[in-house]
Amino acid sequence: MITKLKKLVPALLIASASGIASADITDTIDKSYDFDANGSISLSNVNGDVSISACDCNQVRLVATITASDQETRDRVSVKIKASNSRLSVKTKYENNNDYKNNGHSKVVYQLSVPNEVALDSIELVNGDLKIERVTGELDVELVNGDLESDGMTSNTEVSLVNGDMNLTFANLNNAKKIQLESVNGAITVRLPSDASVDVSAETVSGNISNDFGLHVNKGKYVGSDMHGQLGDGSVSLSMDNVNGKIRLKTL
Repeated sequence: MITKLKKLVPALLIASASGIASADITDTIDKSYDFDANGSISLSNVNGDVSISACDCNQVRLVATITASDQETRDRVSVKIKASNSRLSVKTKYENNNDYKNNGHSKVVYQLSVPNEVALDSIELVNGDLKIERVTGELDVELVNGDLESDGMTSNTEVSLVNGDMNLTFANLNNAKKIQLESVNGAITVRLPSDASVDVSAETVSGNISNDFGLHVNKGKYVGSDMHGQLGDGSVSLSMDNVNGKIRLKTL
């Protein structure tokens, strides 16, 4: 359990959430790209929130706001962008190619407007919240310190989260075969349509499990809980693993 989170541990040990008491330098990058409806997007950030919203359009608009305590600190930060009609890659970089050095007094906040069905196939954040609105494509997220919120989902989803809550709402499961959610510290909340067909597996080490679908929850003799069951024909695999925190499976 929590296998994917292992590679995030070094980042957790050497990076902690940080704010800027007095941001004297602010720069904004604002770019737009023609983009395929079924394209894919990857984004990597160290300090700063990310919000991604669907636009019912055939373009991606990227706004990156860089704040720093002074010009020297600002000069250490760059946003690397690689763009084509079907692929957008965005990465926050720091001087000397060390993403976790000299970033205590700077942050980059990203806002993206994207076609509805794009795949968010690699979103990696160390310190910051991730909010996704109305994007229905596949989602793959690794998050160290921060909350994840996404609505209107319909596709395959994989999330690994260390510290923070995840709150995921699936409008339907028409394009999904597998949903895999892993957390260390924080609550997992998933909302599904009342007629969802899923094969459910949920386990906690320290935390309660609840659901609105009438599935039986087994409480461990000393620690933890688990829940296994099938709804409908069980055509979609739903796996939820948590170490310290609740798991809640709710209806829309």
